[in-house]
Amino acid sequence: MIELLDWLIPTLASAYVVYTLTAIGSTVIERSGILNLAIDGLFVLSSSLAYAYAIYLSILLQPGVLATALSLLLTAVTTALLYSIYTALNTVLPVSQGAVGLSFMFIGYGLGAVVGNLGRVLFSLFRVRIEYISVTQNSVVFTYLLMVLAAVLVYLVLYKLKLGVLIRAVGEDPRLVSQIGINVAYVRFLSGLLGGVLIGIGGALFTLWRVGGWSQGQGLSHGWLAYAVSIAGWRYPPVIALVSVFFSLAYVLLPYLQSVGLPIEISIATPYVVSIVAMVFVSITHRRSVALLDPKSLGKTFFREEQA
Repeated sequence: MIELLDWLIPTLASAYVVYTLTAIGSTVIERSGILNLAIDGLFVLSSSLAYAYAIYLSILLQPGVLATALSLLLTAVTTALLYSIYTALNTVLPVSQGAVGLSFMFIGYGLGAVVGNLGRVLFSLFRVRIEYISVTQNSVVFTYLLMVLAAVLVYLVLYKLKLGVLIRAVGEDPRLVSQIGINVAYVRFLSGLLGGVLIGIGGALFTLWRVGGWSQGQGLSHGWLAYAVSIAGWRYPPVIALVSVFFSLAYVLLPYLQSVGLPIEISIATPYVVSIVAMVFVSITHRRSVALLDPKSLGKTFFREEQA
């Protein structure tokens, strides 16, 4: 048991960080009323961008912490820009959010494959090494505390700062917010920037830390798992930081479940079974706090109301 815990605690950290950051980022976006159906495609793209950026920067700067840190930053910025466009289009176009979201999802899949393979071409030409992220036993507790701090900070932004109040107000009633002179598209644009940064960092860490490399289709379905974490956490950052532990456990214990004789088909399905159970539980649970309710305008087209 002690050996299992010695392996589990640091191994769990990478999955926990990835799912927590990505889920909180999705929460910021959906609190503005934008249904984040693009999450899996843009998560795949961000994991590919991190690999390609890391290869390119390692060629320019030589492999090291600086190249890895810059690739993380560039991935976050690129994903934030894509999400800001995504949130703005969902506001100014007279089409359903589902159509835009699924379109961005498939675009993310395609671009992710292209970007990742470009990184492979660069690697085959220059044979450069990437300095992947690792966490020691001594620093792993700090990693968990850092995620709790991130959840608290995003909570403070959403519930204590003016920007967060505007984001949540737009998510509740964009027509009313527009009538008092606030630009709904601009507020959602900002929510896309903030949420996109967190999702971009999550996707980048999936490649640069959790997996330590890139392969075709990498990150596929992990964006949906993070989305399930967001829903199971009632789109409320402190709760997300808690429930993310259980989803991360379901993912990292796959090799252990297979080693004790569980059929591979069942063990692979375990994280998704956990997701379904958690979302069903959330859907039938009476939410006593207004803060835990879904935004009233989530997934609703605002364009026609804006023209009225």
